Amino acid sequence: MKILVNLFLIIIFTYIGLAGYGQATKIYHPREIQQAYANKTRAKNGEPGKNYFQNHADYRITADFNPGSGILKGSERVDYYNASGDTLKKLVVRLYMNLFKKGVERDFSVGKKDLHDGVKISNLRINGHDVNATKQRGTNMFIQLPEVLSPGEKLKLEMDWEVQMPKHVSIRMGRYGKDNWFVAYWYPQVAVYDDISGWDTHAFTGSAEFYNDFNNYDVTINVPDEYLVWATGMLQDEEKHFTDKITERLDKARQSDSVIPVIRERNLENNDILKQNHSWHYTASEIPDFAFAVSKTYLWDATSVQVNEERRVFVDAVYKKDSKDFHKVAGISAETIKLFSEEIMGVPFPHPSLTAFNGSGGMEFPMMINDGDARDMKGTVHVTAHEIGHNYFPFYVMTNESYYAFMDEGMASFLPREVEKELIEDYHPFGSLIQGYAHESASFKQVPPMVKSYMIGDYGAYRTHAYTRPANAFYFLRDMLGEELFGKVIEEYITRWARKHPTPYDFFNTVEDVTGKELDWYWKPWFFDMGYPDLAIGDIKNTQESKKLVIHRKGKLPVPIKLQVIFKDEQEMNKDISAEVWKNGKDEYRVDLPADKEIDYILLGGNRVPDAFPGNNVYPEQK
Repeated sequence: MKILVNLFLIIIFTYIGLAGYGQATKIYHPREIQQAYANKTRAKNGEPGKNYFQNHADYRITADFNPGSGILKGSERVDYYNASGDTLKKLVVRLYMNLFKKGVERDFSVGKKDLHDGVKISNLRINGHDVNATKQRGTNMFIQLPEVLSPGEKLKLEMDWEVQMPKHVSIRMGRYGKDNWFVAYWYPQVAVYDDISGWDTHAFTGSAEFYNDFNNYDVTINVPDEYLVWATGMLQDEEKHFTDKITERLDKARQSDSVIPVIRERNLENNDILKQNHSWHYTASEIPDFAFAVSKTYLWDATSVQVNEERRVFVDAVYKKDSKDFHKVAGISAETIKLFSEEIMGVPFPHPSLTAFNGSGGMEFPMMINDGDARDMKGTVHVTAHEIGHNYFPFYVMTNESYYAFMDEGMASFLPREVEKELIEDYHPFGSLIQGYAHESASFKQVPPMVKSYMIGDYGAYRTHAYTRPANAFYFLRDMLGEELFGKVIEEYITRWARKHPTPYDFFNTVEDVTGKELDWYWKPWFFDMGYPDLAIGDIKNTQESKKLVIHRKGKLPVPIKLQVIFKDEQEMNKDISAEVWKNGKDEYRVDLPADKEIDYILLGGNRVPDAFPGNNVYPEQK
């Protein structure tokens, strides 16, 4: 009887322990996510729900841009469609260039030379009615509607505006030299209204980025006659702008896998590029933003790449003549898009074109990237692949970047490294990613990715939060699932949420739905909790059958065990054990080694696994 009672108690306490462990590893679901499930706008398996909605707009914009002064004057008409089930009483409009308005909140200084009085709005009308009273706060303008916007209805928003683009500070965009501009965040844009937060009213303060609807654009950009324009979307009436020579080269590039020089220095010298036309007309559909660039001195290369049986993507690069490597960027971009389409993303590149502009740093826009000159070819491939990767995340699958920057920056810091591995000989790009995070992982820079990104003002902490920690998490997730299954996950996630607004929960649920695995034990430490990776070599215990090497998990984050064991007879054994080994919450794992071999040296992890405290990763212990 006593044996039965003890057995019963063991079962009860085991159940209680497992139940407690299960509760401890469940991820936090905020009220807004739970409500979305209840409203059936999102499904618990990671798919959009049957009541999912998405508002959108049609933009018709005319802009006059003066490259000399940097002043942009514009006029726009916006047809805004309310696809939600809610009655809207106001509009929230983004005025991103108010980042340079005197007195607004910013994450960092922009200096004094580019400060101004903000975007000047005039002739503001809703459905033909003048709207006089507006409220601005930071980069948001709030408009009380004269009449409510009911579900299924649309309204017409009209306005004129004027803004001074920054001439001295190039934060993601700006002036590069005397005659070259990359122009972004330049037009008033209706904010997102979604099923999670309602109106997105977070002001842009410089670090955390953007969240937009998928809209249609009809944009006319007027510049002085000698300037060329490249932009999001497709140029209309191309033959009106270019001489026959340039048009023939562009036509050839659209059918060619080779890079075609469209504009060379002699073309600039001979002035045989443009006809007399200063008004550039672009259209784009289902795109979350619109950017453009102008120059009268840049060189221009173009090519194209087949992304499926029906479609080629036009790819071009425009750059200053003394750039070290940008003459290779059109080709690198085409190879990147091909690898993304056929292998890495598993989904054809979603846009009809991609332009790489030689500006500074690295920044992404729909169908355009703004990149500076890198130090070497590795850097050139890295920044090109990273920024093109953003044309999937977030410009095809768009989370709220100001909330969850890791869902685009983390993805774009991980997946495009496969391009680097393919295009750069004898290079392992994941080593730098892993060790970069290891250096930061137990410092004050450690902020869990699910903390809202706009709350993180420190740039170093933001980089760890948005880029390196989630990129490592995605990398080890693939290591655990295997490349084939992980590839199916990414393809399914992109397909489900193409031109939609997922949350990280939709990604987590999609992974579990596709794989059939419950992964809260992995999501929670990597994405929700404070913690760092730290494994350590423990004791070696001898038995008749084998040696038992104990590996301790001292840090909270589950990472794989990668061992290199060298024996006294100079033979070597390597073991790769995925992070799934920590699934049941244990803090140690025992690895079997041959009983009849004497160990000379053991290395745990090395440069293949991040470790905040690597001093205990070598046997015998280093003195």
